[in-house]
Amino acid sequence: FPPDISGEDHAADEPPAAVKDMLPTGPMAEVYFGYVKKWWAFRNDPNVLYMHYADVRKDLKGHVSKIAKFLEVDLNQNELDVVTKRCGIEHMKTLPDKFGYKMPLNLDKPGLWDSEKDVIVKTGAMVNTGEVGKGKAKFHPKVVEQWRKAEEDMLGDDPDLLNWARNGGKY
Repeated sequence: FPPDISGEDHAADEPPAAVKDMLPTGPMAEVYFGYVKKWWAFRNDPNVLYMHYADVRKDLKGHVSKIAKFLEVDLNQNELDVVTKRCGIEHMKTLPDKFGYKMPLNLDKPGLWDSEKDVIVKTGAMVNTGEVGKGKAKFHPKVVEQWRKAEEDMLGDDPDLLNWARNGGKY
């Protein structure tokens, strides 16, 4: 996950298969909508750290520090700097093979999967620019509107949740 959509026509007014699968009627709807909605109820629990990608991108070092504090790990300034650097997009781009996800269970039954060919995400495809919201520009406005409607249908019964899911920020 996510499925490779690099060869699909993003400009078409029909969503690519990977987007269709994520829509409320798709087989992968729970991966996003279900996850966000179910965990929302626990966001203020003391044993839950609920973060949004947009917020992490705005302040990576602050969020690394927040994660360390949550895990009760003391980081000195040098350690914080090293961890922050290694969590950054630029560092991740230097390790494209770390993000070439293979098919599940491809090692336990030789011959079942071709571990060189059967990948979920092609090497290097998972790490892009890290820019928040940039992916939306790749899709036809009808597809963007379909996603907006899906967000409203699935998350709109709680305006705070809908806003947080779309934008991040305080909840």
